[in-house]
Amino acid sequence: MSAAAGWFRLIGLVGLLILVVVVAHWLVRRKGGWGALRRRVVRELTTAARAFAAPVRTQLRHRSGLRVLARLLRDTSGWTDAATALRRAAAERPGARPYAVLLGTDVVGVYVAHGHGEGALPEPWARDAAEPRLWWIGRADLGTEPGTGHGGEAPVLVCLGRAGADAVLLDLTAVPPAVSVTGERRTARAVLQALAAQLDARLPAGRVVVGAGVHPRHDGPTDVYEGPGTGYAVSAEAPERNRPAGVRLLTLGVAHHTTLILEADRDGHLRLHGGPPALTVDALPLARAVARLVRTLPPVPGDDGGAGPRPPKSLGTPSADDDLVETGLSPTAMAVSATAPRPEPTPAPTATVPAPAPAATEHGDEDGDLAEPTAFGPAGVSAATARSSSS
Repeated sequence: MSAAAGWFRLIGLVGLLILVVVVAHWLVRRKGGWGALRRRVVRELTTAARAFAAPVRTQLRHRSGLRVLARLLRDTSGWTDAATALRRAAAERPGARPYAVLLGTDVVGVYVAHGHGEGALPEPWARDAAEPRLWWIGRADLGTEPGTGHGGEAPVLVCLGRAGADAVLLDLTAVPPAVSVTGERRTARAVLQALAAQLDARLPAGRVVVGAGVHPRHDGPTDVYEGPGTGYAVSAEAPERNRPAGVRLLTLGVAHHTTLILEADRDGHLRLHGGPPALTVDALPLARAVARLVRTLPPVPGDDGGAGPRPPKSLGTPSADDDLVETGLSPTAMAVSATAPRPEPTPAPTATVPAPAPAATEHGDEDGDLAEPTAFGPAGVSAATARSSSS
């Protein structure tokens, strides 16, 4: 190749490069300029990175939450300390209504619905600096349970999930007689199944009726109110007829009349409507944790629960992790399994325990805490931020 031909080829390549630059510059200017292009590229790269990192973060969060719940719920003394803290808080302030517990390794936080005031609490209680409705006490300072208290009813505690390094326990006897789990359907159903398994394991036979459709492997009755003297009914949808006196209801969707709404979102978080804005519960590891620990959950004290752990009576849960996933659920939104067939109904014991009284009069004087909201508001931040300020 001659020198002249080489120069012609070089000039042609330079001209082509200039043409490409000019056309690219013209196209970029039509789209808003180089600054807009740079911002768009950064935005697209950030979105792609988040999309790839989201499953990893979710899995890490699930494992971390599972370790927290397994450590706290496996210990029977944790359930006892939570019930003791509720009754001690009710005894400290007659107008207070404790309804939820943050169970930690060394401390217990009690949420009160009303009557909390702004004054200092007696020792060894300490009011949270960021949330006056949250009272903290060391588990070593609880001592013995102060009589019956708490309205004379034994607290019936169920775990909703975790908040930071604490397990969130809800007392079903201190909230409205109906609990409605709403929001993202898959998360809400997994939460309802976990609550049903806990009640079924902790309460005596005949106190819990789990209806049809709650879990695909459990063949329950269509009418959850058909069992006479039933204390708790769990339904896949809000029943059309009114709740009988003495029956407490847990259901998907909003139930009739007075109800506590637990709103689940797509990320596996749970929010109590009417509760403190900072109380947002991570329910992602709840179903797997309950499936692993359901056979070791202690009975409800003072509710004919007897002594020592008992296996569940309606929802059988194997220990193999492969059997814990409901059809159609991802591994991070697992539901409590019930592979065992539904047992034949057994006659109710002769000495029955009185069912909880209707809550129409119990909650008639509420000051708005835990009341049914008129609209769904945005979820708050984790309650762990409030705890750090008090401890």
